[in-house]
Amino acid sequence: LTAKSWAIVNAETGELMNGKLERDRREMASLTKIMTAYTSINIILKYDINILASKVETSFDSALMVGTSADLIEGDVLSIWDMLHAMLLPSGNDAAYALAEYFGLLLIEMGLPSISKMANPVQLFVAEMNKNAKLLGLSQTTYANPHGLQNSANKSTAYDIARLSVACMKIPLFSEIVKKQKYSCYGQDMYGNQKLFIWLNTNKLLIKGFNGLKTGITPSAGPCLASSYKSHNANLIMVVLNCKSAEQRWHEIVKMKEWALQQLESGGSSSSEEASRKSPSSKCKTNAAGSYKTKMLIKCQKKSVDCHLSHLI
Repeated sequence: LTAKSWAIVNAETGELMNGKLERDRREMASLTKIMTAYTSINIILKYDINILASKVETSFDSALMVGTSADLIEGDVLSIWDMLHAMLLPSGNDAAYALAEYFGLLLIEMGLPSISKMANPVQLFVAEMNKNAKLLGLSQTTYANPHGLQNSANKSTAYDIARLSVACMKIPLFSEIVKKQKYSCYGQDMYGNQKLFIWLNTNKLLIKGFNGLKTGITPSAGPCLASSYKSHNANLIMVVLNCKSAEQRWHEIVKMKEWALQQLESGGSSSSEEASRKSPSSKCKTNAAGSYKTKMLIKCQKKSVDCHLSHLI
């Protein structure tokens, strides 16, 4: 695997099945939006908000967001339900910011004693994201924004993201959205005219039996991906951070899934030394004899397997 860090978690038990540098803090790009969605849904449930009737207006600042976009323009109005799709499917930074503004303002309007009326809504929402991270025990995670654009303070680990993903996939509102390959809806522009929106999911693995979760990529974070796979005998969450390329993400998650399924079918202990030797990042067995290493390397090369000397040392 080319990912700088990765993790495989059994979503049924919460067990870490395998990983590499899974507790190393790294930027996570748009995987940040997993927590943005979790925090939004928490507020929705806490205050019993009607997600179809309640409308979110795209502000000037939201519309200015760079990077991946839901193509929102200042004044565009969508229901909360639609705006969540705008964030999670095309990975709209504009939608993430709009939701942070909306729910941050809502928290201010609730008049909680600890919240100043002059508080910045987005900063308040991000503080709520960090509060939720602590409540979930994500001790290595800190959020600096709701969208994941480059920020050295916006960091997590493959393991923390996997644990958050497990929690999110248990929420019907969340899992219903991230499994969709396409979503269309009608909103309104700033003049009240009806406007059609169509978004495609950036997650290419949905056509390969996966049921979520979220993509991410920035220059500093590299290509990232959190994936959910569920079958009659397996429920897995897999996370890769900083892969060699955006395309490589899909192949590596599939490889991780296949390894995990083999482990579950064999009933093997994923935390054992045996599992470590047979991890998805290993292509050849280790051996102390230099000649054996060379033979194995040649054998792997002949089979066109991505087998590097580092795997044999």
